Amino acid sequence: MWHGLIIVCSTMWTLALVCGNPQLQLPTPQPEIFYNGYTPNVATTPAQLRADRDRSQHYGPPYSDDGGGGSSISSSSSDDGLDDFRYGQTYDERMRLGYAYPTPRQNFSDRANDSPFSGGDANRYANHNYGPTSSTDRNYNDVNNLNNNNYRTDGRLNDQYNYNNNPNVEFVNVNQRNRFENPYSPNQDRFNLNQDYVDRQRYQQDRRYQQELEKLRNLLVETDQKGSLECTANVAAQWNFETNVNDFTQTEALNAQQRYVEYQRITAEQSKHINKDLIFDRRLYRQLMLQSEVGPNALPLDVLDRYNRLLNEMLFLYNGASICAYQQPFQCDLHYIPSLKDIMAKSRDWDELQHTWVEYHRKAGRGMRDNYEQLVDVMQEVAYVNNVTNGGEYWYLAYESGNFRQDMDIVWEQIRPLYELLHSYVRRKLRDYYGPDRINRIAPIPSHILGNMYGQSWSNVLDIIIPYPGRKLIDVTPRMVEQGYTPLLMFQLAEEFFTSINMSAVGPEFYRNSVFEQPLDRRVLCEPSAWDFCNRHDFRVKICTDINQRSLISVHHEMAHIQYFLQYRHLPKIFRNGANPAFHQAVGDAIGLSVSTPKHLQTLGLLQRSLDESSYDINYLFTMAIDKASLVAFLPFALTLDNWRYDIFSGNVNKRIMNCHYWNLRERYAGIKPPVLRSEQDFDLGAKYHIPANIPYVKYFFSTVLQFQLYRRMCLAAGQYVPNDPRKPLHKCDIYRQPAAGNILKNLMAKGASQPWQEVLEETLGEGRLDGSALREYFAPLEEWLRLESLRTNEYVGWNYDGDYCKRSIETAGLQIFGGYYNGVSRSENSIIMLCLAIWLCYLTV
Repeated sequence: MWHGLIIVCSTMWTLALVCGNPQLQLPTPQPEIFYNGYTPNVATTPAQLRADRDRSQHYGPPYSDDGGGGSSISSSSSDDGLDDFRYGQTYDERMRLGYAYPTPRQNFSDRANDSPFSGGDANRYANHNYGPTSSTDRNYNDVNNLNNNNYRTDGRLNDQYNYNNNPNVEFVNVNQRNRFENPYSPNQDRFNLNQDYVDRQRYQQDRRYQQELEKLRNLLVETDQKGSLECTANVAAQWNFETNVNDFTQTEALNAQQRYVEYQRITAEQSKHINKDLIFDRRLYRQLMLQSEVGPNALPLDVLDRYNRLLNEMLFLYNGASICAYQQPFQCDLHYIPSLKDIMAKSRDWDELQHTWVEYHRKAGRGMRDNYEQLVDVMQEVAYVNNVTNGGEYWYLAYESGNFRQDMDIVWEQIRPLYELLHSYVRRKLRDYYGPDRINRIAPIPSHILGNMYGQSWSNVLDIIIPYPGRKLIDVTPRMVEQGYTPLLMFQLAEEFFTSINMSAVGPEFYRNSVFEQPLDRRVLCEPSAWDFCNRHDFRVKICTDINQRSLISVHHEMAHIQYFLQYRHLPKIFRNGANPAFHQAVGDAIGLSVSTPKHLQTLGLLQRSLDESSYDINYLFTMAIDKASLVAFLPFALTLDNWRYDIFSGNVNKRIMNCHYWNLRERYAGIKPPVLRSEQDFDLGAKYHIPANIPYVKYFFSTVLQFQLYRRMCLAAGQYVPNDPRKPLHKCDIYRQPAAGNILKNLMAKGASQPWQEVLEETLGEGRLDGSALREYFAPLEEWLRLESLRTNEYVGWNYDGDYCKRSIETAGLQIFGGYYNGVSRSENSIIMLCLAIWLCYLTV
């Protein structure tokens, strides 16, 4: 037994050491057929990949900010992200989304079955307990099924297919581990260890076992070094493109991306063939598991090609959508950026807003519905090759919780009372402006009058809804210009902020390599972003900085990402990331909360006097609640978007009713309804960039809530916040020059992704779950003011469902919604509609 083990591990180790380039070299003995093997007839070229997909889908840094600071946007899909205040993706997220490349994937032969780390029986000790929904699913071909060992000799599914929630599948072993165990139990997390297969103590005390385990550790070290080199080469190519946009740098960036994706795929394949059930080192186990997950890149290349083509086709429709101007049928070249976005933000004409909303959703969304239905099917394949039950479970996989959707619903219920008060107040103000015949006092709000195409941000109607119109909001931009602020000075201030809380200086290399301003001699993609070059010392920022208050906060946000890089740089590359996809953003936003306080601006000499009047406080908090930085109004939209995808991808909701399901969720979570009746001929979510691009969205919900949780803990440690003490409210806390606050953040950052996020929060904050109470505490003065205001005006808090918003049939889908009901715009228009309906019914009768 041990002889076979030594041969296998020695071979792997020798091959890893003799490689002269950063590409991991894997053993290539007798080829073995896999269902996801290379298909030579399918080719996806870089030109095909480019198509009309947005730049941020091919390239881009690990972390991107909110688009402030004079960003030069290159495409409409990029600027759609500005509505989300956090466009762009983490680097690992883009790897998870997948890219199709024609490079052949290497196959692996059987290894010695008696080796504790061999993968000869690849599924015998599978590490996930999810698989096909029945024994007849995924029958690609007989050879593949035999090679994958999905079935035992008695005809039953192998032990890795244990569906705790699927009544159609027989439980093979009630003690089989669950992928999502209690993260606080010893050796149990998403990548938990199973102690039932073997006598753990016997293996641990065996000298040869320890020797082979040490070889495996050394192999992972070598893989980590090679992976870092590959990552550095790729990130450098992306940086060269984004800081010098031309055809040559674009081609180089595509080629580098192709090489790195293929490297990750090969590494993942190797990791999958190591028997992890005999690895009792929890950190080593987690490293192998994270290394073996590659998302859609694990698909067979023909299916991966189909996946990318579907995204390309949908993004082509999204980017090309244009409509005719209201009452100007010959001006038909209006795109979302900049024309339609400006109309939705600035127009106060109900009919113009409705026309713009209806036409854009028709042009951008309706044509891609068939493609999206196909994508739903492909997502089931993505889930299968990543060993999870369905596309819905895969969508929330990164959050390491078996009940993630329910957990987020619980958090939303914590925040909902504040949102309902805000919703009630805004509805009253809009009803006063547009009239009670158009907005019912107890009904949901029509989405087209909220200043945004998607109703996710309400800041553009601040002129209508601000609580105290006579009180100006704080803006230190004139003072910054007066005092001669420069981009370099702003970054030096941001660095000093972090060193004052006992964090690291960035060093001269950062300032030498970063881009702070738009160069005059070349085109630069100006979206604010922070870059980790995967070599533990080269960290950069790219931003075209303006001299204004927004850029000042954005600069601190980007520097927070750099601090995160610095704090976890000692970890293996696979752990050099946030504890989950939302952590990086939450940390940057939490710092922004401190920097934007009047107290901090006064410390910088940008504000002359303290503003203690309650009217200023209420305006400040109200603006925060509806704006993009800490959007209370945004939260239900973010939750709706990905809960909708979870329902569709998991099969809980039939895709034939997916448009109506979206509006049901929109009404349920947010009290928002469409301006006109919708049908299943429409696909309204297709007008939102993240849907055709298939980019996860729940991280925005998570990070918005988490930023207040982090902020509260730091403020408590700094003594800047005392609960129930009106002299020290949370929204006035500034952690500047408070090392105790910085130490908490430092400890959280230093853990990277080496532990489940629940454990990271438990060990650093003393709270093992996401908690919406911190957000409520931050906005407590505003919530009390809104409550008193609703009592004063006798306003109804909440909303009542006032009729169908979406029907499967198209016959009545063009009718207006006024006053919460589907009434005509006018008597004459109503008569025309009724006449058309009568003619249609007569036609059907005949």
